[in-house]
Amino acid sequence: MSNDVYSIFGNRVRTKLLLCLSHGEKNVTELIQNCGLSQSAVSQHLGKLRTSGMVTSEKIGKEVVYSIKYKKAIDISHMLMSLEEEVNKT
Repeated sequence: MSNDVYSIFGNRVRTKLLLCLSHGEKNVTELIQNCGLSQSAVSQHLGKLRTSGMVTSEKIGKEVVYSIKYKKAIDISHMLMSLEEEVNKT
């Protein structure tokens, strides 16, 4: 397991996925629909989030459901997106 936390939060797509998961566990289809991301982007970045240990996955029937492992990841994601909005306003 790679615990490179800095690289996880250095990518906007992964930050967006964490924010989507902050509302509860979701499968890939739900993440694609709710986050407005492509299937390939979701799959690629979920793999990195799982490898980093930020996200856990559980197979339920035929689906794999993802959830956030650390609540602090949600807080950091919110702060980063808020900062991005503030910076872009100036």
